[in-house]
Amino acid sequence: MQQIGWNQAVYMGTRASQELELLTHNMANASTPGFKREMLHLWRQDAPNEGADSMGQTPAYFFNVRHRDHTQGTFHTTGNENDFALDGPGYFKVETPQGVRYTRNGQFRLNAERQLVTREGYLVQGKSGPISLNANDQNFYVDHEGGVHMDKSLGDQFAVVDFPNPHALAQQGGSYFAATPQAGQETDAPNTKVRQGEVEESNFDPSAEMVQLMNVHRSFEAYMKVLDTFTAKDRKVIEEIGTL
Repeated sequence: MQQIGWNQAVYMGTRASQELELLTHNMANASTPGFKREMLHLWRQDAPNEGADSMGQTPAYFFNVRHRDHTQGTFHTTGNENDFALDGPGYFKVETPQGVRYTRNGQFRLNAERQLVTREGYLVQGKSGPISLNANDQNFYVDHEGGVHMDKSLGDQFAVVDFPNPHALAQQGGSYFAATPQAGQETDAPNTKVRQGEVEESNFDPSAEMVQLMNVHRSFEAYMKVLDTFTAKDRKVIEEIGTL
């Protein structure tokens, strides 16, 4: 049986600690509409300019890489005309004090100027700028293409955009993302439908993640015990050497 050394025990304990951090963060946002859970993957990179060993194996480096799961969550019907969900890839575009941000959380509301805003008051962007409803229009509806209809006439249209590499978007809070050079240039998401009166739930599965949380917690405790054992043995050796 292969014995666990100091380095492996430290690595596995550190990895378990990182997994616990991610799982805790995911659980805290389980009820956040449009939230995408994060996972930890092991990434292998071959060591450059190093030949294979006597067993024919090429040396490599291993890294823990955080990865966001962009799988679509289930839809929940609210009946609220200011709630929206995206059926397909892409994001709503909103204006914040820090600049443009992107989100799949479509729980919006109308401010005093009858502009569509997020719960934090950020302006929801349309093709022609912030989506604003005329004060005379008490009722409106949005079609699947994101067109905003007021008094049976088409007004603005939601700016629903996507990125070539959405995994590279930088998370800004629970459900907001900022563009990065690695994500690429934003483009329209023409095949994504806008569903009014619904919200997209988090893609976090509480039951499955709770099982994973318990497994990671047990692994973390096990490797901490291994490190304690190593520490106790080292202390004993030092004490014995000191008595010579």
